[in-house]
Formats: sequence, C-alpha cells, structure tokens
Amino acid sequence: MNDSILIIGHPASGKTTFIAQFLTRIKKRKSDVKLTQIPKDISAITDAVKRLSMGEEPLTTSASENVELTLPIEVDGKRIDLVCPDYGGEQVNDITELMELNKSWMSLLNDSDRWMFFIRPHEIMHEYDLSKNSYEEMDISQGTDLVNAGLSAQSKFIELLQTLLYAKNKGIKHSIKTPTLLIVQTCWDEMRTERKPLEVLQNKLPMLLHFVETVWDKDFFDVLGLSAQEFPLDTDEAKTKYQDELPENFGYIVDQDGKRDKDITKLVKVFLPS
Repeated sequence: MNDSILIIGHPASGKTTFIAQFLTRIKKRKSDVKLTQIPKDISAITDAVKRLSMGEEPLTTSASENVELTLPIEVDGKRIDLVCPDYGGEQVNDITELMELNKSWMSLLNDSDRWMFFIRPHEIMHEYDLSKNSYEEMDISQGTDLVNAGLSAQSKFIELLQTLLYAKNKGIKHSIKTPTLLIVQTCWDEMRTERKPLEVLQNKLPMLLHFVETVWDKDFFDVLGLSAQEFPLDTDEAKTKYQDELPENFGYIVDQDGKRDKDITKLVKVFLPS
C-alpha cells in the first residue's frame, strides 16, 4: 500500500482549518502523531495558524491559490505523507467541470491508497427525499433553487470520485478496497445535531451515499464528522476563550456512533495498514 493520505475537497470545505489545527497539535505534542521532518512549505496555512492563535476565524483560501502541502508524519510507527494538493480548490473544480487532471494530480493519485474526502454538509442547504413524488411534497419553503443546489452538489461529488477512480485505473465491477475512502463532514458544530454522521449524510446527500455504498467495499469506507475549530469565533467571548485556552485544545471528531473525541489527529489512523 502506498504511504500517503490524500485530502480532497472543494473550496471552503474546511481543509485549511483542519491542517492548521492538525499541525499545531503535533507541534505542541497534543497527539501521538509525530512529524518525521520539517515540512518543506507551510505557507498555505501560516496565516490560518496565526489567526486562530489570535482568536480569529481563518480566511477562506483564494480559489486561485493552488498550493500543495505535504506533512511527513509518523503514525503508530508507520511513516506516511499527509497531502493536501489544492487549498483553493480550483483544481478540484476543474476536475469535475473540465474532466482534466494535471500530471501532479495523476502522480498524487497513483501514490495514494487512502483518500480523505472533505464535505461541508451545512453548505448543502436543503434536505430532501427523492422518494417524494413531487416538489409539492418537499419542504421548499426556501425555494426550489435550494433543491437544485443539493442535486448539483451531489452530482459534483459523485463525478469527482468517478473521475479520480478512472484516473487511478480503478474499475467498479468489483467492490473497491483501495483506495480506502473516508468521508469527513466538516464544520460539524454548524449542524447542531445529535444525529450520527452516516445519518446526516443520508439526509443531506443520499445519492452520494448510495454511490459510495454501491462502489466501495463496506469495510473500506467510513463516514465521520469533524469540527476542527469547535465553535465560531464571532464574539469577543469566543475569541478570548481561544486566546486563553489555546487553539490546539479545541476541535473534535464524531465517530460512527455519534461519540466525540477531542483528538482530531485520529482521522489519519482510519484505515491505517497493519
């Protein structure tokens, strides 16, 4: 198995905040995950780390800023590269809109057998039931444009996964075991829900979940929740709390059973080869 984990996500899917918190925790020894060497270039998240330390929200990375970041880490004695190739997300958009993959992406796909797919479910603005017979039976109080937005998002996610699998020369006649797939639903605190991650995905993106369940072996994909920041930094009280208690002490992941774990670095341990 190739020793890298590829983080994939559209713009504003939470990649920057996660990596900033991930790296800060490792540096402050708040995790048993270790850096094996100093990363070559962390410019993509330097501002995010600084802003969090000041109790301020990280800025959304410009869509034109296609920066690749690789963190060489050690997890349970195994050396792995955690790779986020596209902070701005423009390349990810191009993959689905233009059906194009550059040489760098092809290389990264060939070198990775573990994918972390970041989705921000709160941005999928409408929950709907495709079993309904008509729009009238749906809750369309916010307008049918939101229904269309939900359908469009699902199509884009599915098309992206299909394109990446095709580029990696992975057919779907048999259940896929590699690459393993971890769907990470980010900004979980925005959801204000007690539902389990799989239930949220089923309600928000049923077509995507059906695709994944159909294509991947059930033991080689998982669905989790992530709140890398834990709460919005939109009040003076919240900002002061972050400054006083330090950013690396905030954030959590939500497992299959809906249980929270404060160690967000455990995401890299899912599907870790034995």
